[in-house]
Amino acid sequence: MIKGFLQLLIVILMFGCSSLQQSEPKGEYRYVPITDRLKSLPDDEFTSRLRNASLVCENEMLTVYVPSRAIDEAGWEAGQNERRRYFKNCMELKGFERKFFSAQAIKREKTKEMRDFKDEDYIEKPRFY
Repeated sequence: MIKGFLQLLIVILMFGCSSLQQSEPKGEYRYVPITDRLKSLPDDEFTSRLRNASLVCENEMLTVYVPSRAIDEAGWEAGQNERRRYFKNCMELKGFERKFFSAQAIKREKTKEMRDFKDEDYIEKPRFY
C-alpha cells in the first residue's frame, strides 16, 4: 500500500516537473527587406530577389572551410557556426534581415490577406450571394 502510494507520488512529481519546462517558441524566422528599394518591390519580384540572394549566399557559404566531424568534433562545430554566421551576414549585405514571427503574427497576416478585398475582387468574387 505504501509502496504503491510512493510510486504514484513519484509519477505525479515527474509529470508536474516536466510540465513546467519551457516549450519551444511557436513561429518561424523569415527574411524581411531592410532597404526602401526592396520594400517597394511587388511581391513576386521580392520573392524572386529573396530566392536569388539565398541561393548566392548558400553557394558562397560552402567556401568556408569545415574540418571532418570524425577527425575534429570541436572544429566541425566551429566551422558550422562560421557558415551560419557567414550566411546571415551575406543576406544582410544583400538587403535582408532575419526576424522571428510568432504563430499568432503569421495567422493575423494570413487573415488580413484574406480580408483585404479591392473593388475588382468584389466583382469577381462577391462576398454575399
